[in-house]
Amino acid sequence: MWIDYAIAASIGFAGLLGLMQLTGELTALSMSAYQLTMAGFLLDELAAVSSWEGVSLTSAAQLCGPSEWGTQALHCGMIEAWLRALPQGDLSAAADGWVSLTWQQMDGSLMVITRSDASN
Repeated sequence: MWIDYAIAASIGFAGLLGLMQLTGELTALSMSAYQLTMAGFLLDELAAVSSWEGVSLTSAAQLCGPSEWGTQALHCGMIEAWLRALPQGDLSAAADGWVSLTWQQMDGSLMVITRSDASN
């Protein structure tokens, strides 16, 4: 009888450990999906600002990104809020017309997505 109880308890314990692991993986997947959605919204908003203001995407990224004085030349809409939603989010523009958005994921790795004027 005690052996049956020990077997049942060990099976239940293994099931709980599996459930905890599944919960952790679902949480990580949800957070990654949220961050990718915010990054996509940010780059789309940046493309819209560049189109409305008649400037290139890289110029809009330089003007809407974080600045030393906290003021910006363009009305950047939700770009600032979405950038704050990404851990250690950084928006940078390259001379060749590409804009890259980098942030740190939950596992410590960096995620980078890019967009160019041709992506509009």
